[in-house]
Amino acid sequence: MTVARILDEKGRDVFTTQPHRTLKEVIELLAERGVGAVVVSDASLSVLGILSERDVVRVLAKHGASALDDPVSRYMTPKVITATRDDTIDHVRQDQ
Repeated sequence: MTVARILDEKGRDVFTTQPHRTLKEVIELLAERGVGAVVVSDASLSVLGILSERDVVRVLAKHGASALDDPVSRYMTPKVITATRDDTIDHVRQDQ
């Protein structure tokens, strides 16, 4: 199986947010768009990190609701692993 095949099934839309947005704003974006993660990028759309639902759960468990007002840059995962359409799932798993 290739990344292209997964994208054909799941869709190709990528949602982004800026690093200064609050965790609450990004949670609302995740819910509104029905996605599990958003890419955090700067004004030139360079990738700075990623924030997933799993990240949000960990933040809330550790810091509580007060974290909702913090910038997403504080909690994003800065190392983003990318893949091409032609990469196989086995190849992508090796990068983890």
